[in-house]
Amino acid sequence: MERDVAAGGFPWVMSVVLAAPAFALAAAGAALGLDHTVGVMLLGAGATYLLIDLTLLQPKIEARSAGDDPGELAAQRFLQRALEADDVLDVSEEFEDAVSAALGPTRAVLIAPSPDGGVRILAGGKEEVAQDLGDATSAFLWLGDTVNPIYRSELDQAGQEGAEEARQLMAKLGGDVLLPLRHRGLLLGLGLIGPPVSPGRTRLDAFYRAMRAYTTVAVANTFLDAEARDRRQLGQTFDLATAVQESLMPSERPVRRQAYALRGVYRPVAECGGDLWAWRDLGDDRLLLVVADATGHGAAPALLAAVAKGTIDAHWQLDGSDLDPGRLLAALNRAVYRSGRRRYLMTAFVAVVDVGTGRITFANAGQNFPLVIGARGLEQLVARGDALGVAPEARYETLGRNLELGDKLLLYTDGFTEAGSPHMEPFGEKRFRALVSGLANQPAVRLPDLLIARVEEYVEGTPLGDDMTCIAFELSSDG
Repeated sequence: MERDVAAGGFPWVMSVVLAAPAFALAAAGAALGLDHTVGVMLLGAGATYLLIDLTLLQPKIEARSAGDDPGELAAQRFLQRALEADDVLDVSEEFEDAVSAALGPTRAVLIAPSPDGGVRILAGGKEEVAQDLGDATSAFLWLGDTVNPIYRSELDQAGQEGAEEARQLMAKLGGDVLLPLRHRGLLLGLGLIGPPVSPGRTRLDAFYRAMRAYTTVAVANTFLDAEARDRRQLGQTFDLATAVQESLMPSERPVRRQAYALRGVYRPVAECGGDLWAWRDLGDDRLLLVVADATGHGAAPALLAAVAKGTIDAHWQLDGSDLDPGRLLAALNRAVYRSGRRRYLMTAFVAVVDVGTGRITFANAGQNFPLVIGARGLEQLVARGDALGVAPEARYETLGRNLELGDKLLLYTDGFTEAGSPHMEPFGEKRFRALVSGLANQPAVRLPDLLIARVEEYVEGTPLGDDMTCIAFELSSDG
């Protein structure tokens, strides 16, 4: 059975091991006492060793923990510092520092909405003199549909409307790469990076993707802070790119592969919701599944979902097939605590499935227990943990079990079981499990639509009280 042994993993263990001799020497010296010559020598030796450890050995371990890649280390440090930022200006300073650490001294700016409805160009913690960007609306709209880093060299061949305007925008601002800070179709801002001075020093694409995800988290966090100060200001932050409303979620089209099939569905009760689902191919036959639910409805929970989505994407890029459910939840907890400030919480369930062996590892942060539908009937994946954002630090246990060919896995939010309340008796956990049992023979990709249809039939037009989100996964040999 897998367990989250240490939040920091192997580098943390190495740090303790290397520091142990210093403490041992100090303890021996203290035992002999300062009035004993050998005791004084031992204390001095311990202090000297600790100094060497802190100045020479620990930095090497820290660099090695990032895979000897300065880009990974810079991105990780950026998130830690940017989440402490009070506003977007502070984020821009940390953004420039991280880019310089990874790529050398080059252009690094943020483009963000201004409280008065305009556009701000922020570099190194300062606002640049306003430039004539022309009519960039087409560029912003096109970028609002994009989640990947945009390379200026690739835009010369792009024929879509808005791509040429985006290229002109990059040229005016002196950028080589654009990072759309996009959440739920809302373009919260843009990160712009110049040509790398030392392109061989980092895996550029992975660094850009991680910085896009982390910067979205940091900017969304500052907007949440603004919401706490003045709710009217939060509404003004959505003016960039006319805030075209599109789903943050992956496509709802069924995903079919040789070893598995899956489908996720999201049904919000308001324009902005706090539910989230995601799946990612981690490589090495491993698959990430996440379902999460932020408290409340409206812009603030939607932004909290953006914080979570950015954190998930960044760890997907940086950890790959080594991603651990418990450690991911611990990272999500820190991000949600910093952003939600206990005013907004989130529940989440994370699973990693090895589709080659059928092994599933999982961890839970206050979310409903997912259901396994198999030859033995209906079983729950039982794992417990505090909701995200309750405390600044939390540990989440990673558990594991095996799935058999043909087994189905259903992750879902409480919008299904709470449907109907407070106007009528809620659909309830017992009724929901009976419904799932009755649909056990249906393919996984059909389950979400069937479940939603039955719940909507039950409420008979009564407005739903909460978003409904679910992922249905099936382990198979032919998809």
